[in-house]
Amino acid sequence: LQALTELNPERHWNFVKIDINLNELQHYRESIIKNVIYPCSTVLDDSIGSALWFAARGNGILHQDNVPYESLAEVLLSGLGADEQLAGYSRHRRTFETGGWKALENELDMEMNRISKRNLGRDDRVISSLGKEVRFPFLDEQFVNYLRSIPIWLTADLRLARGIGEKYLLRYVARHYLSLEQSSKYPKRAIQFGSRIAKLESRKEKASDQCSRLTTTNNNTMNDEE
Repeated sequence: LQALTELNPERHWNFVKIDINLNELQHYRESIIKNVIYPCSTVLDDSIGSALWFAARGNGILHQDNVPYESLAEVLLSGLGADEQLAGYSRHRRTFETGGWKALENELDMEMNRISKRNLGRDDRVISSLGKEVRFPFLDEQFVNYLRSIPIWLTADLRLARGIGEKYLLRYVARHYLSLEQSSKYPKRAIQFGSRIAKLESRKEKASDQCSRLTTTNNNTMNDEE
């Protein structure tokens, strides 16, 4: 927020703090979120889907004035696709360290081949349930084709340190064309950790585990329909 304000001080930037408690999370997960996340069913789906739903709803506290605020935005932007194409996940660095450029290219191809099943449908359903639309600029066909047309080390150079090499192209643009010098150096923080929603319920679970909080009711519903 500070960087954006410094770049364009004449524009009014709204930063909305969205803080929820455990009871609110459990209520909306049971009544809405689990149904729109389905058929996705892992602990990771629960964390990401829930955080995304509350963020998209846009009900919170306006940071500057410390007053309640509800966003009226009907079209939202999602950064989905940046990590998958520009080696933003820690597993991409491990793949590169063990297999080099070719292994990394294969890994990123796999990410894009499964993105619709793994992420895209879930995120679209979550946001659509609020009567809003979502746009995915990093999945624009021209952008995807452009990234595929240039050498991978120009888009993600994992020879460089964390916070520099992953999503290298985006960091370069942010630094040299948008004057976001400090922001361009931040390491990635996953939404479930950056939002702290993963710690709201103290459970020792793996991200890939099936999430019982998502599956019980849906399984019963399917059995009733059969």
